[in-house]
Amino acid sequence: MLANRNKLVSDIAADVPLSVDLSVLVAADTELPFEDLVALAKHFKRPWSYLLIDEAEVFDSAGQDNRSFSNQRRAPSPELMDEIEAVAEMLAAAVELFPSNRYEVPPAAITSDTSPEVAGAAIRDFLGITTDQQTRARDDFEALRLWVDALHARGVYVSQRRLQDETIRAFSRVEGEQAVVVVDTGDTPYARIFSLLHEYCHVILRSTGLCDLDDHSAVERHCNAAAAATLMPRALVTSIRAGRSFGVSPDADDSLLREMSSELRVSQAALLIRLRELGAIDQATYDDLEARRSARRVDESRTPGGTYYPPQINRIGRRYAHNVFGALDHGLINRQDASALLEVGEHLIATYRDELEGRAGRSR
Repeated sequence: MLANRNKLVSDIAADVPLSVDLSVLVAADTELPFEDLVALAKHFKRPWSYLLIDEAEVFDSAGQDNRSFSNQRRAPSPELMDEIEAVAEMLAAAVELFPSNRYEVPPAAITSDTSPEVAGAAIRDFLGITTDQQTRARDDFEALRLWVDALHARGVYVSQRRLQDETIRAFSRVEGEQAVVVVDTGDTPYARIFSLLHEYCHVILRSTGLCDLDDHSAVERHCNAAAAATLMPRALVTSIRAGRSFGVSPDADDSLLREMSSELRVSQAALLIRLRELGAIDQATYDDLEARRSARRVDESRTPGGTYYPPQINRIGRRYAHNVFGALDHGLINRQDASALLEVGEHLIATYRDELEGRAGRSR
């Protein structure tokens, strides 16, 4: 269990007070008080009986590792491993309980050799988002919901979770006919939109896994470019950019980037990628703008607030949550099962459903 989560004995010993030496437990089978068993189980987010299984724990693979942090490969953090395993369990349940829910991809074949322009046009047409819908979104969260709903309509689950690992921005998984994309709630809504489309590109290419969204590999560059082309068709960018240009001064360029980002309802990072792809800025200008944007990123992070339930619903996504309640209504699962699948306490299920179905207000 420690190895699966990339943890050391010292990591657990510091957080879980036990009456016995944890290193002794790791070295050999040892009797211990029930209270210690419960404390360890709580730390690992498992029922205490799970620790009595006399077999090696098997974690599902996280998929391809598309990350590169400071030009080095790093193992996922323990916190990230918890989220990866939670999403794996979520998708495994979907395979068993919701076999009729199948993800869809554009009918025309898209490969890593397909030009980003062609791929972007095909993806946008398939998702059915018009430029008018995109630019008329009232705010950033409405823009995010627009794209989330479009992916849900194509059978792709969307999970918005706090990914507390500096090496990762998003990841995706495919199991049979089921697919999920996971984005970081530590990012702004506009940044999450780009992550969603980047991960959907991975789903289309069957190259799902852990992503940092940096241009460090051919597949990441392709997914970045295709996602940017999906969000920003050439004609739309041209109309927004009319009469304005970069290269005036650092402050003026940063201000123009923010203005265009807001008008297009996209992240500044995505816009920069698209402007470079279209030849509107050169690589040197891109590097300068991106360096300043990256330095501002910490201050621009935004997460939804309001109540307990909207973030909880976003953790598994509205489509998945509706499927869980459908399974509950048809007697395929009981309330305890539903509680585990929804990742909330059993006593909260009724209020959760009210929130999900709009009786307590639509989640963000």
